[in-house]
Amino acid sequence: MTTGTSFSISRSLFAGEIVTDGKVVSIMMRKPKKEAGPARTYTEKDFDVVWGLDPGRRDMFVATNQFEESVSCSSKEFYEEARYTKAKQKIKGWQDRHPKVLEAIRNMRTKKTASPEKLKVYIAFMTQRMDLLLRSSQLKPFRRLRFRIFLFMTKKLRQLCERLTPRGKRVVVGFGDWSNQDVAGIIKKSPAGLVKVFERELARYCTVIPIAEYRTSKVHFECQRQLKNQYSQRLCRDGEIRTQKVHSVLHCLNNGCRGMTVNRDVNASRNMRRLLECKLRGQDRPLAYTRQARA
Repeated sequence: MTTGTSFSISRSLFAGEIVTDGKVVSIMMRKPKKEAGPARTYTEKDFDVVWGLDPGRRDMFVATNQFEESVSCSSKEFYEEARYTKAKQKIKGWQDRHPKVLEAIRNMRTKKTASPEKLKVYIAFMTQRMDLLLRSSQLKPFRRLRFRIFLFMTKKLRQLCERLTPRGKRVVVGFGDWSNQDVAGIIKKSPAGLVKVFERELARYCTVIPIAEYRTSKVHFECQRQLKNQYSQRLCRDGEIRTQKVHSVLHCLNNGCRGMTVNRDVNASRNMRRLLECKLRGQDRPLAYTRQARA
């Protein structure tokens, strides 16, 4: 190996450039992690606005504060304003004009499997078409479209965060730790991508505290009794009228509530706020939101 004209060994400063004879040495340096300090404790006096936020699939989130003000955003609204819907239509048009890319996407095997044989089939399929798919995704129009989606997504996230965090106010949000465990499929316990992105962005604007969602959508906020599903008659696709469960509306059988019906997500967000307030006060989780309540 030859070097430039001069260098200083004591200070490790090279005056010229290093020229090698074709051999390279790489050393991985690991940055030392900072030791985690003591966890900060919060009280109600530290905040002006307290939100309980319930994330979900159909509705990206529903939030309610101590003034009974509600803010919500559906997944459909977010995708449309972030231009995801238009981008998918445009990408589909590009794929239709490239038969090889379309064939690779339509016939792609699944990688969500625990079977080594199925995973081997997926690897063999992808290795033959990897270059084709990478070239199509690196074209300038495609990269420009993805960047435009990122800009509109960031704009929408900022708008949602600003709705929850008014200027000059100290805000805390009790964010439900929903893990998507009730969805059918091979790989579970993973919330929708929008939920995690929104949680990270919201943490830049205010204090976000995770709240366990257990029984928050099943217990009535007013009386802490278990809610029952509402049923209605619906016209099914086969032309038959059947009595089916309404997911978004729940009914309280407690006499004190006089047959009150509530929105499932709004009620859950109010319960989330109650649990956050208990945590800020240093109180235990109410019995109605624990596993002992099922006994």
